[in-house]
Amino acid sequence: MSENAVPAPETPLAGWLDAFAAAGVSPAGGSAAAIGGALAAALAEMVAGITRKRERYASAHERAAEVVERAAVLRGELLALAVRDAEVFGAFFGARGAEKERVLRHAADVQLAVLRGAAAAAELAATIAGIGATGALADAATGTFLAAAAARSAYWAMRADIDISTSDGASMSAMGLKLVEEAEAAERRVGQIVSERIR
Repeated sequence: MSENAVPAPETPLAGWLDAFAAAGVSPAGGSAAAIGGALAAALAEMVAGITRKRERYASAHERAAEVVERAAVLRGELLALAVRDAEVFGAFFGARGAEKERVLRHAADVQLAVLRGAAAAAELAATIAGIGATGALADAATGTFLAAAAARSAYWAMRADIDISTSDGASMSAMGLKLVEEAEAAERRVGQIVSERIR
């Protein structure tokens, strides 16, 4: 992939990694946060799918089916946001004057969307960690931890693009912090679960 080329959603993982490693401006941290959230959603989907196949977890099948459905949508949304963030970040460096402010605001909106998705992925992964197949608990935990890290990363990427001295910026920051707290609460729940069940 050429330097500064934006990967597509269907780009293989190796292509994304090459794009991140390239000495260019995009994709960068915001896209990486989105991909981290997408990976988290994929792991939640996997563990929920395994749980649905096992009769011993019949009581969790309905909830697992809901996790599968939501996680599948979420990973697609987050992957699309990784692409969008790369496009916006690249556009910033080509913008001039007042246009830069408009692009920065759009970049902040993208990262807030990543943050929402990451928080949702953390909750899905934590949910399936609590009720899903025990043999895949570490996978659900990994999903939760990845999602929480993605949420924190997206928050700071968003903060870099806003002025919190303005009412709009302060509102976005407060909303972002609430989402980070939700993701971290899921992370703590799963930390407790794995510390009790994995010996």
